[in-house]
Amino acid sequence: MIGAHLQQCASGAFPSEVAGLSDENCFVTATVSLLLDPHRHDAALARALDFIESCESPSMPGAFAFYPAHGAALRRVDGLPPDADDTSLAWLALLHGKRRTENLARAAFEQVIGPASHRLVAGSMPGWVRPYAVRTWLADCMPDNPVDLAVNANVAALGHRLRMSAHPACEGAVASILAAARGAYPPGAFARRLTPYYADISELWFCVRRAIDCGAERLSAALPWLQPVISGDAYRNEKPLYCNDHGMPIWRSPVLQDARRRLDANYSRFQPSRERSTQ
Repeated sequence: MIGAHLQQCASGAFPSEVAGLSDENCFVTATVSLLLDPHRHDAALARALDFIESCESPSMPGAFAFYPAHGAALRRVDGLPPDADDTSLAWLALLHGKRRTENLARAAFEQVIGPASHRLVAGSMPGWVRPYAVRTWLADCMPDNPVDLAVNANVAALGHRLRMSAHPACEGAVASILAAARGAYPPGAFARRLTPYYADISELWFCVRRAIDCGAERLSAALPWLQPVISGDAYRNEKPLYCNDHGMPIWRSPVLQDARRRLDANYSRFQPSRERSTQ
């Protein structure tokens, strides 16, 4: 069973909101799914995975988009093609719930995420971008396709989960995050360039932590760099989560934030100790 605090839509999605309107998307659903215990929350996880699978691209098997290609799920932004972020999180969730095999996930990593990494770094890119960093959109036709470090952290999480850490896309993702951490790029000051599709830089901390949990131990070196932007406020219900690369519109998800407070082992570090709370 899953508590009422983790309400789930009829579609199987976990709800979010954008510009005050209800929304159902792959991203929030996969992120909540990864916090669920497959044994304690098996029914809810199964419904969520059904929704996630509906977001797979009909024209690019193995790639996932923010919204389902068909169906009645609420969608507030049109024309979003498959992207490396939803694809990475969708596969992590499908593996977490044992819905699909590692062999299928490896094939998808090679065939849809790998081509989104680029050996050459354009001179217009930020100084932390390293060769083979992964661009966000999997469609070459997108006019704006920046390198987002949170996206790359999710790519690194999937790559390490699949024991593909030596893949150029995984290497480029990790190298770019570490280059930003070692450079003169305070995350608070450079937030919009470091993570153009994330509305709060603390989300990069969540993505890096997830990658470390998947085996990307090298990224532990980035945690001190991110420490100034992470606190209990990162778990508040109304925190802005995601956005377009120009900063609008903004998605929020109280359900995700509540799941993080209840199910994320890292949350305990932000709580006052019993000694302090009883004084």
